[in-house]
Amino acid sequence: MAAGASGPTMTFGRSGKKKTRSIWDDPDAVEVVELPLDQLHPNPFNPRLVYRDEDIDELTESIKAEGGVLQDLSVAEVEGFLEYWRARLAETQPDKLDELEDQLGSVPAGHYVTLIGHNRKLALARAGKDTAPCKVTNSKIPRARLLGLPENMRRIPLNPIEEALGFQGALDDGMLQAEVAAQTGCKQPHISRRIKLLRLPTELQQAVMDGLAVSEAETLLDRLETPEQHVQAWRVMREEGIKAAFAAARVLAPPAVPKTRQPDAKAPRAKQAPAFPPQKTNSRDEHESDEAPPAVTGEENKPPASDHGTSKPQVEPTGPESDKLESEHGDEAALLREQACRTVLEMGVPSNPRETLRFLAPALLVPPSKSVREVAHEWLRSAAKPIGPKASSADTYFAEVSASGDSKLTAHVALAVALAVAEQRASDVSRPWDAQDRDYLAHLASAVNYQPTGWELDRLGGR
Repeated sequence: MAAGASGPTMTFGRSGKKKTRSIWDDPDAVEVVELPLDQLHPNPFNPRLVYRDEDIDELTESIKAEGGVLQDLSVAEVEGFLEYWRARLAETQPDKLDELEDQLGSVPAGHYVTLIGHNRKLALARAGKDTAPCKVTNSKIPRARLLGLPENMRRIPLNPIEEALGFQGALDDGMLQAEVAAQTGCKQPHISRRIKLLRLPTELQQAVMDGLAVSEAETLLDRLETPEQHVQAWRVMREEGIKAAFAAARVLAPPAVPKTRQPDAKAPRAKQAPAFPPQKTNSRDEHESDEAPPAVTGEENKPPASDHGTSKPQVEPTGPESDKLESEHGDEAALLREQACRTVLEMGVPSNPRETLRFLAPALLVPPSKSVREVAHEWLRSAAKPIGPKASSADTYFAEVSASGDSKLTAHVALAVALAVAEQRASDVSRPWDAQDRDYLAHLASAVNYQPTGWELDRLGGR
């Protein structure tokens, strides 16, 4: 069919298929015609959102060297394009009709939509050309959403978000992932992973387009639930230069415990029992500092200065009052450590398990008691995404894990048991803390940025 020729009227049923014979029944045109560049308009379904100058310049230099493009552009008449996609979108995605009209509604009759080759059109214009060699392929109009994907992925790769939008557009048009995979040469898991990125908030999608690794974005999606958490974690990553796993842990971690005040006898404070109730002891308590250090260290904290520049003596409670405060400090710290342990398990077994084993191997060497197994079981079952079998009893749970032969699950459960053993030791305030307790808190600090309380630092001899 000659360029600019009009065919018989086209009508489409609710399924988008032709009811009568028309130019749609003709094979793709093989005749190449020269069309003015100002008559070629972008495909509104083109997945590419970003056109890099350096890519267009590279194409421009190739066109100059070769005397023209090496492959013709594929275009369709704008009248047929609008007729088909107005009907199709009205049925499937009416919210997209305004976008279609904004981009093509005012285009003059006789112009064309560039189905494949928009980059080449831009490069031809930069090379000083006025026309482009084109094939008018109206029969490809129903595939306008998919056509740009393999072309763009092969020549100048799309960024992950552009791929995701292209894949999603094909699915919205009624295609199955298997069909998209067959026509683009991509595997289905790749398509699923890309589409998953569209769950990210706009700020994170832009970050991926700007170079944020897909694996890092996927980590945020896997470990955080809400768009607000995703954005918060991304800002932590950007400001502090840390990986997504640590930023997610930072978002999920409990806030640092504030300075503990002596309880008011008239208004007793309600408290929640930790996983392992600490035992009372006669050891003395010293008041926490106003701000807990960011890691387990041996740096001393100087006492606060008075208004006259001299230090005030610390009044330390003794006897039953000391026991009460010691127990309360222990309870608060145990609750924070338990939350940190749950966060560690939510994150999964680290990709480098040697570090975890170095911190927790001593705990694994201790035969776990029934209470330890029950606590580990409760942590695993109550995770946002429950880990392992659904067994309600700890004994059945561990038996099923052992019989599963799943090495990844076994490692995850072993980590839970090791954390529970370490927490049981730390919760026993009747014993002084030692190197194993220091390694335990250091592991929590490394894995989820746990901030030890002043009381914990005192027990470690860190201030």
